[in-house]
Amino acid sequence: MKTRNRVMAVLITLVLTAGITLKGYEDRKQLRQLNYQLQQSKAELAQTITKLQEANRQLAFLEGSKARVQVTAYALTDDFGPDPVFSNNTPARNAYAVPKHTLPRDKVLNVALSPAAEQKLHAKLNDTIVLISRNHQRKHLAHFVDRTAQDETRSVVDVLFADAHQARIWGRQTYFAVNLSRAESPFRQR
Repeated sequence: MKTRNRVMAVLITLVLTAGITLKGYEDRKQLRQLNYQLQQSKAELAQTITKLQEANRQLAFLEGSKARVQVTAYALTDDFGPDPVFSNNTPARNAYAVPKHTLPRDKVLNVALSPAAEQKLHAKLNDTIVLISRNHQRKHLAHFVDRTAQDETRSVVDVLFADAHQARIWGRQTYFAVNLSRAESPFRQR
C-alpha cells in the first residue's frame, strides 16, 4: 500500500509539474506575441510621428509663405489668334476651364503673374503655385507660364480660359498664393 501511495504521489507530482510547465510555456508564448505586437505598435507610432512632423512642416511653410493675390479670369478671344501660346510655348487653348470653381483632379491651371506677385512669391516661370481661398476650402494648383503687363503694380494672377462662360463663372477673387517650387519648400522633395 505504501508503494501504491508513493506511485500515486509521484504520478500526481508529474501531472502537476507537466501542467505547470505547459502553463509556463503558454504564458511565454503569449508574452512573445504581446511583445511583438508592442514592437509593431511602436513602429507604427514612430511612422505616424514622422508623418505628423512632415505635415506640420508643410503647414508652417504654407502659412509663412502665403501672399494675398487677386485672381482674375480672362477668356481667349479671336484677337489672340487661332493658336495662342503662353511664353513657355504651352498652347493656351488647353488652359483648363473651371466650372463652379472646381478643378479636375491632377490638373493644373496655367496662370500669368504680375511683377508684384512674381516678386512676392519669389516665382520663376514654370514654378508650381497653389492658390488657396480665404476659407481654405478651395485649393487650385497653378503653373506659372506667363507674365501679365509689366506695368501692373498689384499682386495679380491671371487665369486664361478657352471658354468665355467659364471665365465669367470664375470672375475675380481674392486668394492666398504660395510658390511650392521655392528652394526651401518641403513640397519639392516629392
